[in-house]
Amino acid sequence: MKKILYSLVAVMVVLSMGMLGSCSEDNDGFITATEDDFPQILLPWFGEWENGEPAVYKSLSRNTEFVDSVTVTPALYTTVEWFIDDEKIHEGKKIQHSFLTGEYILKIVATTTKGKSTSRTGKLVVLPLDSDPNPGSDIRDRLVVPGQPAKLHGTNMDKVVKITIGEKEAVATFVENGDNSYIEYIVPADLALGTYRVTLTDNEGNVYGGGKIEISNEAPVVTEETLWEGEFSVTWDTPFTELQEQFKDLVKSGDIVRAYVTGEGQGTMTTGWWNNILTGKGDPEREDITISGSMTLEFTLTDYSMELMNEQAGALFVGNGYTITKISKE
Repeated sequence: MKKILYSLVAVMVVLSMGMLGSCSEDNDGFITATEDDFPQILLPWFGEWENGEPAVYKSLSRNTEFVDSVTVTPALYTTVEWFIDDEKIHEGKKIQHSFLTGEYILKIVATTTKGKSTSRTGKLVVLPLDSDPNPGSDIRDRLVVPGQPAKLHGTNMDKVVKITIGEKEAVATFVENGDNSYIEYIVPADLALGTYRVTLTDNEGNVYGGGKIEISNEAPVVTEETLWEGEFSVTWDTPFTELQEQFKDLVKSGDIVRAYVTGEGQGTMTTGWWNNILTGKGDPEREDITISGSMTLEFTLTDYSMELMNEQAGALFVGNGYTITKISKE
């Protein structure tokens, strides 16, 4: 009886060893597959696409390095490549890379020694620091024509002295316009049509990501309606009141109000109570705009702006030392 039991134990041990041998693990801790097998990316996970767009895979601050790794099978026969916007930036299962502010398309491609491949695609979003120049996404700023003047609105744009589109540089001039301040520049005339990633440079040579700009034969069509035209000299004693009660009926949330001005002074668009039309703050926190020469003051109205107009006796332009020649909305 004991002999039978010993025999059964021996058979089980042999079978167990055989099973382990046929399922031996590779160095990455996964079951070994052959080079003829189709590759799989086991990690990391990527979200499902929506409306033809890949999901956001990761978001990080621009001062944080992108550090990641990939687990694939068959591990011994598969190479991994990392692509950003269809450009290969790294090869290997681990990556450590720095990015400027912007939104990137990240693609990971796994390919076996037999040429079989698979991939994963997602968005990599790199966020600016609070103190960084941070341009907006207005189509009027992002669709420009070679050789023509252009603007780029945003926050902290007063730091920018140069804009680079592709490999072409242009001098940037800052225009103070309150919450709608911007830089002006001439689009390099020798840029081929297409989409380019933009960088912004400050006085100290620091470089910041600025998203993408499309070079086109035609600038975007702007539909602008004139609300008032003439010549009105604004002083502290004579604010612009020509449209005070009408403003709330002429505009809506989302409209861009533009005041075309000239002079040497300061001022802004306010409620009838002289509070900033966008923030509701009064002097000394009203943030009047410095006016020097011919300028266009822009105010993108919000729901809060409309509430302020209705509650605080309409809208004015206040300040001193400048003349309004036209007011429009878009």
